[in-house]
Amino acid sequence: MKKLQEKQIARAKAVTILKKIPVFEGLLEEEYLKVLSMCSSTVVREGEVLFNQGDNGASMFVLLSGKIDVNVEGIGTVHTMNGGEIIGEIGLVADVDRTATAIIKNDSVLLHLQAKTLHEMVKKFPRLGYVIMHNVAKILADRLAAKNKAARQNKAKSKEKAEAKIREQAKQNDDQDDQTQKSA
Repeated sequence: MKKLQEKQIARAKAVTILKKIPVFEGLLEEEYLKVLSMCSSTVVREGEVLFNQGDNGASMFVLLSGKIDVNVEGIGTVHTMNGGEIIGEIGLVADVDRTATAIIKNDSVLLHLQAKTLHEMVKKFPRLGYVIMHNVAKILADRLAAKNKAARQNKAKSKEKAEAKIREQAKQNDDQDDQTQKSA
């Protein structure tokens, strides 16, 4: 009886966390339970690698508790995840390799959702699949828009720097011309 109560409490906590995650926004109460039924849960210890950059990425993880460092080769840590965050959601819609390495910063509890499992569930429950895929598409579109905006801003800054350098060089040339004319 005690084990059943513990399981129910754990499930309730997991549903509470799922409700706060944008990928699952808009699901009905019973659909959160379906999502949980699609996931495997695991405890990963501090220092372990969840996955490496370049690994197959056909799944997503939900961090229920703990911390994960997200590292990109050549850059280092780009984000430290906390409970309630997800990683690998692009793997639900595209079969692409992992774009970063995820290293467990302290003991963590995760839900693991395989893309294949989600796609099978979508056939049975189209609304659930639509909501999740719509949310993933929105998240990815928002990220792309933010990256494009940052790229435009970087390009504008680079252009401003180049123009300033040209003006400075032109001023130096003018100053040299003035000194040459005075000497002559």
